[in-house]
Amino acid sequence: MNDFQKENMSPPGVTSMNKLDLCMEALKSRFAGEKRINDAVRFPFPFGYNEYITLLAQSADIILEWRRENSTFVIDNKNEPVIEQLYLYLRIDGRFSGDMQKGIMLVGKYGSGKTLIMQAMVEMYNTVIHTLHIQCPLLKFIKSSELLEILKEKPVKSFSRLPLVIDEFGREPKQVMNFGKLRSPVIELLCERYDNGTWTHGTSNFTLETLSSENQYGKMTGDRIKSMFNFIELKGESRRK
Repeated sequence: MNDFQKENMSPPGVTSMNKLDLCMEALKSRFAGEKRINDAVRFPFPFGYNEYITLLAQSADIILEWRRENSTFVIDNKNEPVIEQLYLYLRIDGRFSGDMQKGIMLVGKYGSGKTLIMQAMVEMYNTVIHTLHIQCPLLKFIKSSELLEILKEKPVKSFSRLPLVIDEFGREPKQVMNFGKLRSPVIELLCERYDNGTWTHGTSNFTLETLSSENQYGKMTGDRIKSMFNFIELKGESRRK
């Protein structure tokens, strides 16, 4: 008997069915750690809807003040359906209309308030984590153009696990010259995060169909984007004054 055969001999008394069971359990164990990592970034939001609205509106008003905009956050029939869906999603509530395992991609027209709502959600979410000492990583809000500049210098893997909210998907250049070679850093990152099952959110002025077009991310990456995000539309025209 050669060394290969010795190494691959089954323990005494192991039947064919036992072997299958052993392999099935081994497969589950291999991926259990990855699932724990991905599940650890979520927690059921610990407040009722009225408290959530209060916190979200305050976060939005603070952001508007940072921007030096002379206005306050208004909840109306255009944005409240989205705000309610975000609440159900954060609560990990089965009444959420999409897939709880996917991230949120908030789409709509320029100036409709997508960025403000998602940025306010991030500020609120991170404040709750800090204040209540919840053992979850913070969400990072970043514009796609800023992310592209960072990825020119840093490896994609440095952002492959971090929970991200990427603002203005599709507005960044799709290719950059890096040491004489053309690269598509945001596409590389999306594929890496898809492979890892990493929690990702975003905003965009573009539909899934447009993001999947050849002058955007292309069909292959678009197919991954479809699996990564719940596309939720924020209706209405620009709110900017």
